Amino acid sequence: MVETWTPYAQAIFEIARDTGKEEKYMSDLESLSSIWQQEKDFVLALSHPKIAKATKKTWLLNLFEDRLDATMMQTLLVFNEHDVIANLPQIYQAYLMCYRDAHDIEIIKVESAFELDAKQKSSLKQMLETKLNKTVELDIAIKPELIAGMKVCTRDMVLDNTVLSRLEAIKEKISG
Repeated sequence: MVETWTPYAQAIFEIARDTGKEEKYMSDLESLSSIWQQEKDFVLALSHPKIAKATKKTWLLNLFEDRLDATMMQTLLVFNEHDVIANLPQIYQAYLMCYRDAHDIEIIKVESAFELDAKQKSSLKQMLETKLNKTVELDIAIKPELIAGMKVCTRDMVLDNTVLSRLEAIKEKISG
């Protein structure tokens, strides 16, 4: 679904990169996305077809003009004109993908049977960055059903060192 919003995110990202504001715009989009997720009635009003775009523009200017730079404010107004303003959280997610791609950052999904402490997380992150030769961000999920061990998923590989996967392999050998 994010692919639909990628052109909007790419446009913002290119402006941000050209003006040296990649992190600033990422932070602004994150804050706006959080507001959109918390204020469902506001988002419904912004996407309501019977409310004039001029009224919505006034709301946006009153709420955000003092908080955003001129380019980001203009971006919100363009989103309003193109009826995509309600999808700002999806545009933010697409912006994150643009940012990560440009900076060679990969999200690594980690499933662990138990909570990892800070030292384990740091060690795992460092090992993966060395092995993959890129910056990584860990997305860790605790899954007790794995019994013990962890599963690490990157774009290109899956490392499954869990007791559950070993039991399943043994089950296949016995039944096969």
